[in-house]
Amino acid sequence: MTAQEGFHLSAALDGAGSHPAAPARPFTPQAYASLVRGAEAGLLDFVTVEDGPGRLDSALLLALAATATERIGLVPLGPTTGDPGTWATRIATLDHLSGGRAGVRPRVTTSDSERARLVALFGTPEGDRRLTGLFARADEFLVAATAAWGTGVEPVQNRPPLAVLAHATVPYRLAAAHADVVFVTPQDTAGLVTIRKEVEALREEAGRPPGSLRVLADLNVVLAAGREAADERGSRLDEAARAPFTSDAAVFTGTPERLADLLEEWFREGGADGFRLRPAVLPDDLETITAELVPVLQRRGLFRTEYTARTLRGHLRLA
Repeated sequence: MTAQEGFHLSAALDGAGSHPAAPARPFTPQAYASLVRGAEAGLLDFVTVEDGPGRLDSALLLALAATATERIGLVPLGPTTGDPGTWATRIATLDHLSGGRAGVRPRVTTSDSERARLVALFGTPEGDRRLTGLFARADEFLVAATAAWGTGVEPVQNRPPLAVLAHATVPYRLAAAHADVVFVTPQDTAGLVTIRKEVEALREEAGRPPGSLRVLADLNVVLAAGREAADERGSRLDEAARAPFTSDAAVFTGTPERLADLLEEWFREGGADGFRLRPAVLPDDLETITAELVPVLQRRGLFRTEYTARTLRGHLRLA
């Protein structure tokens, strides 16, 4: 990604927010649609929505959001389990409902007993073997699921973008083989540089051309107008959670201006093609992202001032 093009920006709409102390709110399907409309007002490339036990289905939530929006990309969760054809049909349907704005975040899944064994064996040769086998099954699933898009189940985009969350070499390899977007979780600029180099080496090993995989860094954000206010807000949330906020991804606490500084550094020096921001509290931090962060990025020439495409592949500048 060049400085002239700017970077990609997306948001994770995960429950009430990424912070464990995010106040529980009744997020109905209509409320989620409102969140997505707000993200579209900020010209974000796409949003992701999680689901799981006790949560509403992410693809159905975004199907409703598709009727309330026109441009923003919509990326639900897609566990790599069950029938690959049914999986492909679910995403193709969302792609039609949205006019070509669907993507999907494949998630490698395990049974409760398999997960317990993996946790117990983590870091051992046997654990590594089991993890490799788990991702090999996911690889086979994605080969079958994406093939279904060309054999009767025809999405508007032909191939809705796949976005994989990855933290280490084994999931990086899955992303390098199949994904259009890989969400990575660096803690600093140097870490991002190292991750980018590994991902690019694996992409080349998979036989894919340069520019076929977008690397987006994940970042939790706790925002306020001033640094002291942001620190106080973060402290209140941590006190409510009875523990400091930790996550698989880095946590940023500060002002939109300082966040823009960090994103620019990770873009120019770290090699990120863009970012997936995880608002600590919804809708509060999402509103700050769209109303305050985006204008700063636009003034710096780092982010679009209008949508120029109508599909998610178009937003991501993918072939």
